[in-house]
Amino acid sequence: MHRRRLLSVGLSAATAPFLKGSRASAAPPASGPTDAEALAEFSAYARAIYPVQRPARAAPPPPQTDFQVRRDRPKQLILGLGFEIQSDGIASGNAGLDDSETGAPHDLVPEERERLYREMLRGFRFCRLAGGLYLRGTDEAKRQLRPRWPTQFTELHEMFARAGIDGASFEYWSPLPYWKANAQLAGTVSPMKGRDPLNVLRCFGPAFDQDPIYRGDRKRFLADFAAACRQDLVTLRDAGVPVRFWNLQNEPIVSSLYSSCTYSYADYVEAFLAVAPQIKGLDPRISVIADTSLDYEFRHIKPVLDNPAPAGLVDALAIHRIGVDSMEVVRRRGPAGKPIINNEFEYLGGPASPARCLNTVQSIMNWFQRADSPTWFWLHALKPYLNAEASGYSLGFWRPQSQSAPSRDAAFPGMRPGHWVWNTYNWNAVGGFVRRLPWNSRSLSVDEATADDDLRIMAFARPDGRLVVVVSNRCGAPHTFRIATDSGRRFRGFRYTPDDAGRDCLGVAIGTKSAPELSVTVPDAAWEFWEEI
Repeated sequence: MHRRRLLSVGLSAATAPFLKGSRASAAPPASGPTDAEALAEFSAYARAIYPVQRPARAAPPPPQTDFQVRRDRPKQLILGLGFEIQSDGIASGNAGLDDSETGAPHDLVPEERERLYREMLRGFRFCRLAGGLYLRGTDEAKRQLRPRWPTQFTELHEMFARAGIDGASFEYWSPLPYWKANAQLAGTVSPMKGRDPLNVLRCFGPAFDQDPIYRGDRKRFLADFAAACRQDLVTLRDAGVPVRFWNLQNEPIVSSLYSSCTYSYADYVEAFLAVAPQIKGLDPRISVIADTSLDYEFRHIKPVLDNPAPAGLVDALAIHRIGVDSMEVVRRRGPAGKPIINNEFEYLGGPASPARCLNTVQSIMNWFQRADSPTWFWLHALKPYLNAEASGYSLGFWRPQSQSAPSRDAAFPGMRPGHWVWNTYNWNAVGGFVRRLPWNSRSLSVDEATADDDLRIMAFARPDGRLVVVVSNRCGAPHTFRIATDSGRRFRGFRYTPDDAGRDCLGVAIGTKSAPELSVTVPDAAWEFWEEI
């Protein structure tokens, strides 16, 4: 999501043939969502965004709480964390595309690239790639993905290899221009001025029956589109960028002046059913994720999940609960029992702050502990330091090499072109999990005597079997967590605060404690990892 504006919705009324006679009678209207529905959804979502300053509690916290880690009730595999890379340009404030050759790691001088890979990206498992936005180069016909400058894909391959990233999560912000009704990546109408009926897939646009190539043949068009989507992944794979997740469309209700494409519910289903089998056929190890809207109804993909035949095409459901209060993440599974992935987290308005740092920590914990999610994604590793949205969006800031004049921002004195610095509050929140949550750890159930949204816990077993318990406190006072671990080992603790994550974001060592009952008193606005030794 890249917006601070209201949503615009492009509508069309195709009906997926498979719906006839299926169990999808309770599916949403084929033409939805309406403008009013989308705006209401966004308004409800916006109210959940966590403020820059921590709100006061409605009631005083308890002095201590009791928990029981249940090793006998293992849960989902936690694959690892992800991030997104801004590998091409976007205008400040997301006010359109930047056509200059700018992006990360492209803009960084060689030593700063290596520092990025070593100090920040090491430990992340997945990198989200925005097709049609930050990967928007095309062939001459504008139908297939290509590097927008000669070294773009080589730079991405270097980043994956040097940082040890397992694979990409690729999804389209917009199909490439050949496949669009407006023949371009972005919408042409400001979201504040209404919908853009041309910011849709070409076969769902007006007058498709007069299309000079397809002449209204949607089946033929979608077959060609599916083959092109498959080929884009082959192109990335051949460039040394392996793909682990794929998604048809980021936020299919959103139209914007940067890369975007809207789908009605039925249009999304029809396109998905055409393309997803091609992706599965290319590599069955690629996880197909779907929907990526703002709420838990999953209206775009639900008709597929309501039909047993195609439901197996969907491996997980993607949702955007961006910058929201961590308390709203509760235990749930999606329709048809599919796991849910929050594959983008940042703060849309206002800067990073200590309060938001702690909220991000608890969001990560709750997605893994309460919502049983297999992964979690922060938005951008780096943002250009002068972009208005950069503070809420990034783990660090970079200065493009094109900006050779002295820095004009007092917050970045002496920052040189091609160099980057930390965005401390965002990085400290995410970095501890990157460093101390190994890939393929196993989430464990935790019984809570009294659940409190400001006093959170997470437990997992590392691949070597050692137990790790994470506790966080935003209640406004020191708090004692009494945790029954069913362990005969000792535990070593590491403390984090918004301002101090220790060397290499490994936390500050705070000693050892005995088990089986682990009793730890955590200061306000702090979180701790306690690891079995």
